[in-house]
Amino acid sequence: MLARIEMRLKSSEKLAYQMSSLFHGALMEMLPMDYAEYLHLSQLHPYTQHLECRNGEWYWIVSCLNREAVQKIIKGALWTLESIEIKKQKIHIDIVDKKYKEMAYRELMEQFYDKEYARYITIHFISPTAFKQNGTYVFYPNLHCIFQSLMNKYDSANGEEGMFDNETLEQLNENAQIVRYDLKSVSFPLEGVRIPSFIGKVTIKIDGAHTMVNFAHMLFVVGEYSGVGIKTSLGMGCIKILEGRKKE
Repeated sequence: MLARIEMRLKSSEKLAYQMSSLFHGALMEMLPMDYAEYLHLSQLHPYTQHLECRNGEWYWIVSCLNREAVQKIIKGALWTLESIEIKKQKIHIDIVDKKYKEMAYRELMEQFYDKEYARYITIHFISPTAFKQNGTYVFYPNLHCIFQSLMNKYDSANGEEGMFDNETLEQLNENAQIVRYDLKSVSFPLEGVRIPSFIGKVTIKIDGAHTMVNFAHMLFVVGEYSGVGIKTSLGMGCIKILEGRKKE
């Protein structure tokens, strides 16, 4: 199961996306100690969270990638939450509205088989995004890194049917190309380190069989919940799918 809760915030203090790691700390304090410890030790987290500004209003968005995370994080900790305390900064934040959305993995697969997606897809990288390859940061939209990250996150969260294999990854990489971009280089501050990253939009064209087109779209649908790249639990790598073109 994929699920997301969006909380509209009201604060007398100025908010910024760089505060996402502080919200992560607040979230961990809301969870049962044993589950918070499990999340701390896991390599690929079954949740993401980030801060997002829309039309001058700030939202805290938390997504979960399996049923256990939905129950413990969204239903257990956030469902009835009315305010957030950022203890390190001594900030009190009220939650004035909530919206919830969920999608079963079965529904995701049905869309994969039934829909005919456009060959062009535009992705908006809303929060700073980066990858790590061979010990160094990759802070541009490398398609191989994007697809590899999304496939790994799907497999880690779903745990039932693995989709990751090198052959599929290479086919995706060979049949995809970035045909338009509007990007900006930024940095994401974390524990005294500034991680080089990027935000903005890219339009990707998917060639090859339509099965490959649908598969790429399905990965990006998952990515709207899982994020892409590194540090997604701390506020990085949030993406949204924008309307694609149906004709070349």
